[in-house]
Amino acid sequence: MSRFMSTCPQLIVGMGGVKVPCLVDTGSMVSTITESCFLRNFESWGQEQLRSCHWLQLRAANGLSIPYIGYLELDVELCGRVVLGCGVLVVKDPPGGLCAQVPGVLGMNVLSRCYQELFGQHGMSLFDLPVVSQAPSSVFQALQHCCYADSQSVSDQGGRVKVRGRRACRIPGGTMKLVAVTCSAQYSNGTVLFEPPDAGLPAGLLASPSLVPVERGTAYVPVVNVGTVDVLLYASTVIGTVSWVYVVSLPPEVTEVQVVSARVNTQAVLVSPTILEQIESIDLSVLSVGEQDKVRALLEKYLTVFSRHEGDLGCSNLISHDIPLLDDVPVRQRYRRVPPSEYEVVKAHINQLLDAQVLGSTEGGSLLVVGFSLNVCCDTYEAV
Repeated sequence: MSRFMSTCPQLIVGMGGVKVPCLVDTGSMVSTITESCFLRNFESWGQEQLRSCHWLQLRAANGLSIPYIGYLELDVELCGRVVLGCGVLVVKDPPGGLCAQVPGVLGMNVLSRCYQELFGQHGMSLFDLPVVSQAPSSVFQALQHCCYADSQSVSDQGGRVKVRGRRACRIPGGTMKLVAVTCSAQYSNGTVLFEPPDAGLPAGLLASPSLVPVERGTAYVPVVNVGTVDVLLYASTVIGTVSWVYVVSLPPEVTEVQVVSARVNTQAVLVSPTILEQIESIDLSVLSVGEQDKVRALLEKYLTVFSRHEGDLGCSNLISHDIPLLDDVPVRQRYRRVPPSEYEVVKAHINQLLDAQVLGSTEGGSLLVVGFSLNVCCDTYEAV
């Protein structure tokens, strides 16, 4: 049988100053230790250090639920670096003492953070470092997996930022305004480098490369309108890209100081532009003056057929139709699970559909949705 099986990738990992034998698992999103390991090594910390997170459901690869009693925030030592404040779940011991010798699982939440810190300081040369090249093969391969996943994420998402909201953002002439933008969830709770596109912003707006904090996928980018006419930035307009930044080295005469936080209250007025305003803001500079007048006159003649914004779907009573069913039994389907990272996006989209009256609510507060059902943050939406 030894020819068909190999040993599990294991290593000794420092967690909170305690050496814990761990299984390296790039397929696990979280890192865990068993309850017996917690009682043996961390019980002296007190139960107050063990935090609860009942909102998280932990499942094995076969779909079975894995019970756990809470989580710890531990400093994990890996590849010569100390990754601070890593979340480690404390799971119930499996029957039969299967994890007695290897009570820990080193998951991607620690491996990816270790890779990001090493990559931020050394770039792709991190794989030539002795602490990485001489590490166990399981760790080396796990860091290579993080490198591949990171490159795929960048190529797929591109770090693009778009104007947030459903309405256009008006930037008065001769002013600078902080514009709310959305970006990928991978940049949340960190500071990123914002860069405007090479082709520039619409209508002559200006934005400079700057460091901006991201909270829950939202950042505020300073945009300047150097003209005298108000400019509208419509929802979902791409105004640049963001990327991670790291302090690689500092000149001898420069020292790093503690970050000082300050809260600035800004009042952003979002208005829904009229159809005429949108027609007037269309860039027709490639046409002659006479052709521009003709195009705008044509658009104004049929302005009633245009929607003012994404949620302006309109309604027609010119025709009606019926959908014949086999019986009168309501259609009900099992809800599709939504990842926790997508809760806010899904709820924002549902609110947008409510505002557009695509969805309707019942007396009990449930939403009537045609053709599908969702379960988001304990709110159940039933199909009809």
